[in-house]
Amino acid sequence: MLRFALGLGLLTAVANILGSALAVLQREPSRRFTAAALGLSGGFVLAAALLEMVPESLTRGPAMPGFVAMGYLLVFLIEQFTNVHLHSLPDDAHHLRVPVATGLASLIAFIVHDLVDGLAIGAGMIANPELGILIFLAVLLHEIPAGFVIAAIMRGSGWSRWAAMAAGGSLGLVTLIGIVLPFWIRQLDPYFADVLLALAAGSFIYVGATLLVPLSEAGKSRWITLLVVLGFVIFYGSSRLVEHFL
Repeated sequence: MLRFALGLGLLTAVANILGSALAVLQREPSRRFTAAALGLSGGFVLAAALLEMVPESLTRGPAMPGFVAMGYLLVFLIEQFTNVHLHSLPDDAHHLRVPVATGLASLIAFIVHDLVDGLAIGAGMIANPELGILIFLAVLLHEIPAGFVIAAIMRGSGWSRWAAMAAGGSLGLVTLIGIVLPFWIRQLDPYFADVLLALAAGSFIYVGATLLVPLSEAGKSRWITLLVVLGFVIFYGSSRLVEHFL
């Protein structure tokens, strides 16, 4: 099971690197296309949290709702204390002049975020392989924007193109580390693996409802609003397919 989870993690790493390459090559998608992608992935991530991750966590004990709330607050505090918005970027992203300290803070914030993504995949896979696959799909959808944003910020703070690409690749690496940790922690105490799933559920609620969906509104189109709903529908269909084939 761990090998399968790591295989999924490698795919998210590829998505990070692809997003970083788009930033380094200065081939920025249109604002409306980016907003549409954020809306669709936001709906999918939020559906993963509300329809699968939270319900699964609540079956694991009476303390789990508190850990879900802690997961939400964890990502919120990371953003506030580092002053980094994990999936947003100004219109003139390629012409940013970012202080070196801000660039490093951004990289740390993204690393913590992607570590949580990996924990979510690993903990989900332990709880239920179907859930793990669905969480992987949710992570995969927002890793290209994450890779794009961090590489653009690194370039703006004076890093070379190769260094910016390495920053994007580091997000994929830390995701793999995050996947392994729940399997290791479960050997110490299975309860902690349940806690990790609850924390990840809260973080997914934040990423979907507080980051991705509001950012999609930058496209200023009602069609993009419908894409958020479509994200929910795609997740529901995906969950039924995964349930059927596994």
